[in-house]
Amino acid sequence: MVEVSVIGITQDKFSGMPIIILGNDEERFAVPIWVGSWEAELLETELLGAVPPRPFPYDLLREVISAFGGNVERIVINDFDKGIYFAVIEVKRHDGEILRIDARPSDAINLAVRVGAPIYVEREVIEKASIIPLDNCKGEECKKEWEKLIRELFEEE
Repeated sequence: MVEVSVIGITQDKFSGMPIIILGNDEERFAVPIWVGSWEAELLETELLGAVPPRPFPYDLLREVISAFGGNVERIVINDFDKGIYFAVIEVKRHDGEILRIDARPSDAINLAVRVGAPIYVEREVIEKASIIPLDNCKGEECKKEWEKLIRELFEEE
């Protein structure tokens, strides 16, 4: 498994669908995950630090897990089949048992961002999916390289 982080959210220039870009600086790859507009909007709202007047479903889920004494340990993008990604949310119960809950990646990522849980991608998924490799770069140069690649691949000119 490889830990990734949310690099950004962009839009597919052909379909108009939102895409969450997960990336790993050390191994130099990005994983584009096409998601629904609503899921992308809620993730972007959270990433921008906006506070909703009422809890969004992901905020509610975070509170329910906490109320039952659970803790989101991590989320794992664990499969890729016929162009569809699959994920699990790993929740540690108060007694130490780990529950693996099947989830859409967009939901799992939204929850992970809200609770500060790490996001992982299985190596098998990296090998099967449409992963975007990046050339060698460092620091701020890397950030600019990611942004340039995302613009070229996904956004309208």
